[in-house]
Amino acid sequence: MALPAFIVELDLNDFGSGWVLDDAARSILDSTTIIQAISTPTWAADITAYVREWSTHRGSQRGLQKVEAGTATVVLDNRSGRFTPQNTSSPYYPNLLPMRRLRIRATWNAVTYPIFSGFVEAWPATFPAGVDQIVTLSVVDAFKVLSLATINTSFPQHLSGARINAALDTLGWPLADRDIDAGQSTVPAITLANESALSHMQAIEHAEGGRLFMARDGKMTFVDRAPGATPDFSGRTWTDDGSEVMSYRDITLAFNDELLVNEARLTRTGGTEQVVSSDTSTSKYFRRSLVEGGIQLVTDNEVLDLASELVGKYSEPVQRIEGLEDNAMGHGLWGNVLARELRDQARIVKHPVGSSVLSQDSFLEGISHDAPSGEWRTSLTVSPTLAEGFFVWDTSKWDVDTRWAR
Repeated sequence: MALPAFIVELDLNDFGSGWVLDDAARSILDSTTIIQAISTPTWAADITAYVREWSTHRGSQRGLQKVEAGTATVVLDNRSGRFTPQNTSSPYYPNLLPMRRLRIRATWNAVTYPIFSGFVEAWPATFPAGVDQIVTLSVVDAFKVLSLATINTSFPQHLSGARINAALDTLGWPLADRDIDAGQSTVPAITLANESALSHMQAIEHAEGGRLFMARDGKMTFVDRAPGATPDFSGRTWTDDGSEVMSYRDITLAFNDELLVNEARLTRTGGTEQVVSSDTSTSKYFRRSLVEGGIQLVTDNEVLDLASELVGKYSEPVQRIEGLEDNAMGHGLWGNVLARELRDQARIVKHPVGSSVLSQDSFLEGISHDAPSGEWRTSLTVSPTLAEGFFVWDTSKWDVDTRWAR
């Protein structure tokens, strides 16, 4: 089976073109934070011919976890010494430095798909068997940049998406490098002092109940909780019986207590603790409390809604599909696989012997590619959309006959 052609490229320029010294809405020398102006990468160095293998991972393992920084590993043939930073004969000298940008793309049927974009953390050389020479790059996406940047400014009350845009504006983040939904929740006015830019935006993500991540093309992406259009599952339904064109090699099922929450105790800044619990769940599984403060919502009622949503979703264990290993080397529909992005919806169907069919409409929570020589494996972690699993909070009890949603 033919494989997509991958492309690995380096940008040898500095990440920024100089210091930004601006007013308090940006970063000034006295504020302990200095942000560089973000330059446009040129991707002048195509290093594909020297790549022996590579892998990437973006996303999280399950829906309750926040997205961590995406990572990639790229193994380079360095027998010529061209990837040795101190080698003055290297065509890349003296530009092989930490935090150089790298991207991975793939071409299939004349269409080129972004796979990963990030920053090289180090250039370590090793010498297998004493005669070979390789450099194994560890690459991390721009969440690392955002975790290093701090914000010192005041923000007014915003919709969640507007707040994330305002934070990115403060950092000088290019408009072309972001894709931000408007948001459904209103977040309060706040004054930040030396606050991690990433931590603040993830607090907004949590209050919204959305998803914040670096997309495969390197764009800062925020997906709010709005349901959007009904998804078309054609080309994104994986089955094990041949009834759909997509198939998988393996699947991971779970039915356990890892995601149980039957008491949520949440408090916004300046608010009163809001408590929602399920006595029925507690009597069966013991108390499973989620306690959080500093929730970025404007009113206690909104915090109560969030607590209700969490207990409504997670107070009972459900049989769930948590992941799959795609079979594109068998079904050959690489375009359907390479086009997938975090938070896409997909349908996964399993026909267990001796029991009923499992069909789960899912969010894609994690996407991993592993491409050793002559192979290409793609794995997905997923979570149920849970559209059918919501409850309604009715002042004093769970109303299990009525669908609830924030």
